Amino acid sequence: MKYEIVIEIPKGSDRRIHMKYDGSGFEDFGPIKEKIPINDGVMPVHYGYIEGIKNSTEKDDVDVLVFSTKQLNTGDRVNIEVIGIMFRDDNDHKILAKDDTVDTLSFDDLPEAGLVTKYFGYNKQVSFGDKKQALDYLSSCENSSNVLH
Repeated sequence: MKYEIVIEIPKGSDRRIHMKYDGSGFEDFGPIKEKIPINDGVMPVHYGYIEGIKNSTEKDDVDVLVFSTKQLNTGDRVNIEVIGIMFRDDNDHKILAKDDTVDTLSFDDLPEAGLVTKYFGYNKQVSFGDKKQALDYLSSCENSSNVLH
């Protein structure tokens, strides 16, 4: 199953950029390192969201960490394949995904896995689930559906 996601923070950016809650555009909340000092606040992967699938705890679109070798920008739309999930103790879980430039199907096999764990686990307890657990989580979320069959 594939999903289309929207990139908020491209890999390599040091800015906290998010879509406004009213959907009217992106907002820059300043340097990431103010919140996450790991990697000097530089985003280790592309960070985005699945439009219309809401995290039931936050009532915000589900976050996705995208492994890709492509140069992407804020607002780009990307088709992804889910490969797992990062469960966080604050319930702000992150879907782990890849695009068509990455061959591996396992988070553990990705060279960025260690850095991503430290970065998104900063001041949080994290654990990981496989593709099935990620898809189960997505199907349990409030959904207006953005699945690309």
